[in-house]
Amino acid sequence: MLFMATSPLNVKPVLDFEQEEARILQVTARQPLSLTVEESGCLEELGYLVEDYGKEYGKEYGEEDDKQYFDVLHLTGHGTIKEDGTPVFITESTTGEAVYSTADDIATELQFQLPKLIFLSGCHTGQAANSGTVPSMAESLLDKGATAVLGWGKEVLETDATAAAETLYKELSGGKRLSEALVLTYQALIKNKAQDWHLLRLYVRGTLPGNLVTSLRTRGRKPAPPRSFSSEFLDPAGKVKVPTRESFVGRRRQLQDCLRVLLNPSSEEIGVLIHGMGGLGKSSLAARLCDRLSNNFQRVVLVGRIDEASLVKGLTEKLDNPDLRETLQNPDEELKFRLKRVFGWLQENGDSSLINPFLLIFDDFENNLEPRNDTYILKPEAARVLSSLVWAINQTYAPHRIIITSRYDFESNDVQGFYQKFYKQPLEGMRGADLRKKLSRLTAFNLDTFNIDTFNLENRDNQGKSQVDETLTAKAQRLADGNPRLLEWLDKVLQSNIDVAEILNRLETDPVELREQVLAKQLLQQMDRTMQAMLQRGLVFELPVPREALEVVCEGINNLGLDKSNLDKYINKAVALGLLEVSPDQSLRVPRILPLKKLNPDLPADNDITVIATKGSNREIFKTASQVLYRLWWENSETSTEEQRLEIHRLALLGKETEIAGNLADIIASYWKNQSRFREAVKLCKSTLDITEDYRVLHCIARSEAELGDVELANIHYQKALELCPQEDEGAKATIIHNSAGIYAQQGKVDEAIALYNQSLEITEKIGDAQGKAGSLYSLARIYAQQGNVEEAIALYNQSLDLYEKIGDAQGKAASLHQLALIYAQQGNVEEAIALFQEALEINKKIGEVQNRANTLWWLGHIAQQQGDNTTALEYLQESFQILQHIKSPDAERVKEIIEQISF
Repeated sequence: MLFMATSPLNVKPVLDFEQEEARILQVTARQPLSLTVEESGCLEELGYLVEDYGKEYGKEYGEEDDKQYFDVLHLTGHGTIKEDGTPVFITESTTGEAVYSTADDIATELQFQLPKLIFLSGCHTGQAANSGTVPSMAESLLDKGATAVLGWGKEVLETDATAAAETLYKELSGGKRLSEALVLTYQALIKNKAQDWHLLRLYVRGTLPGNLVTSLRTRGRKPAPPRSFSSEFLDPAGKVKVPTRESFVGRRRQLQDCLRVLLNPSSEEIGVLIHGMGGLGKSSLAARLCDRLSNNFQRVVLVGRIDEASLVKGLTEKLDNPDLRETLQNPDEELKFRLKRVFGWLQENGDSSLINPFLLIFDDFENNLEPRNDTYILKPEAARVLSSLVWAINQTYAPHRIIITSRYDFESNDVQGFYQKFYKQPLEGMRGADLRKKLSRLTAFNLDTFNIDTFNLENRDNQGKSQVDETLTAKAQRLADGNPRLLEWLDKVLQSNIDVAEILNRLETDPVELREQVLAKQLLQQMDRTMQAMLQRGLVFELPVPREALEVVCEGINNLGLDKSNLDKYINKAVALGLLEVSPDQSLRVPRILPLKKLNPDLPADNDITVIATKGSNREIFKTASQVLYRLWWENSETSTEEQRLEIHRLALLGKETEIAGNLADIIASYWKNQSRFREAVKLCKSTLDITEDYRVLHCIARSEAELGDVELANIHYQKALELCPQEDEGAKATIIHNSAGIYAQQGKVDEAIALYNQSLEITEKIGDAQGKAGSLYSLARIYAQQGNVEEAIALYNQSLDLYEKIGDAQGKAASLHQLALIYAQQGNVEEAIALFQEALEINKKIGEVQNRANTLWWLGHIAQQQGDNTTALEYLQESFQILQHIKSPDAERVKEIIEQISF
């Protein structure tokens, strides 16, 4: 089986593809399958891999054999249908960006090597677009030569997709026919109450494939190769074992970057150096790379100190040729010439030697280093061995590769050309999707999660949920700071029978025990006063930041000799020692586990920090930090994440940078309000109003307060915003008047509301604000509809709809469609109403609008119920209930009651 997960940058939600792979491996443990993983997510790389395996298969069975090497290709990721009706699977470019690949693109890369079964495990891959006029992606692959293709019609829960793959491959690997395996898959989905089980669709051309492999007890059945090589990676005492292939998560970009070097035969780099603080998973990443390269190389794993004897022994054990073993063990010849002789023979006799190139792994390599002049260098014996190895590989142009894992980067003046021969891969603590996946696999941190983008509600039983108080798990997560080893250690602490709260409090006030898990004593000795000052400044940033941001906040530490001329030196040294984490995009972050005191913005610098870095107030540092990130992440960047915007806002509050704080609060709170995240928006605005009475922020807080029912306070804030609004900002004035009119409309003061809406409409027409005008027309239409003036309401809704379409406001368009649908439904024009509701629903799905999506689903369910179609009604109402429950809407209980009535 060939497995490829696609997870492009900036495509949400990030799927837990590791869990899908792990579940497949777990359920096939008794009847193992040979699982090859293509790690890049790139179709072009997939094509190269399939072609290479096809060539090897031809050698083994004879080129006249028409069999394919892989029985199954499993593609997992996001599928979608473009606006023109073309179904696509979102794959990755070689650098990780999203590529919208068609069935033609997939078939082109798999020409002449199409497996018996292709499973497109993504939404919409089995859905015919444009009311069935455009074939689904699965059907299109049949036209390109595929025999059998599985796909999903419409959207599917990630948990259901994983469960389907789990059962299907368990049965196929046991020797079941495809038809039998699919029946058992449907039965398993139905048993698990997967509402969309019927959306798994099999497309077949010609004869349906039978069993792909023989059953378990068939005489002469060839066993699958070893599943994982993680057991070879142990510390010298055997105490720390890396995760198995099934339990490994994250590090996708790091894996991709390392594999590009290790799999490229023409690369000038002959290996990778994985370095970083203890506990970040260096050995785990190396083990994962070995799993990915198991069919390309023979592994030679050396842990700890290396010398000539250990290297020769490791290589000799892999050589079947007695002459080569004798050559390598000859003590009368210098090591590098012995290596050159053996590597040269293997190169010249590759076809007859039946031996793959060597993959040499030097794990825990810091044991071969010694400190010198504020850095680390190779010890003499290690330098001689590594020098000989690198020289021999270069001299023979051999395809052998090297992986080194070390706490520290190191200088290598004693090894000729070594520094240029290795790709440096630093590691950082886990964050974002990787961290969520890691936590989900730890018992104490395991909580139910809900993904608002695809409504993936993971229903675990009570035994799978964490029974630990959330306050304690949050504190433990903060203490671990994304370090996998610390997370695993604290997971055991949280599950213990001792006083967990007391232990966590002690670790928080005196984290010596935590540091012992991941920090070496020698490392702390490398932190002189200047290094401490630099790192202490870096602590102001919670997120990884561009190098320039760190440089800017470190300006002014002149009394310790840290100026622009040597700042680069200190940053590079901190990276090499693991004192600065490095993200795949080269952003930097100071680990919180280091013994550094955080800056207090309310105190003068001299009284606050243990190392005197500068004169003046610490608040200026936070202000500078917010300014530089605002420039880098907002003004000079085409895109920014919510996390980055919140970080800028946090720093602006601490630095009392009122303009930046107000601007970011306006942007973030407006977005949250549109996402129905009203309480979060209010909290953010309140924190901003503590430092500035910004009319934009007052306007934002009033909008969310009105949604939460705090009408009086909302009205006060609207009036205050109107008073502070500058005369020249007529657009903002019109919007404030418009939104305050909504308060009067809610209170039944219709005349006052109409007057204010018309006042806002007059301003928007005057300044040419089409969006503002459309909003006022929409709101006036709602009032007329409520008063029974239906014709006037329809006319105004259609005017607003035209304006929203012209300016490309999808949310406004969806809202107008929804309201028009309501009128038609009330008039009995059901078909027209359903069509408009469906159009509004699709728009809301695309833009992620949850509240309106839930309302539209409710109305579609209500109409289906009225028509006697309870099955369809339940589908709509259950999805509406999940959304309303998640956003804590009071309507959730009402929808739940309706569902129970229909079910009963």
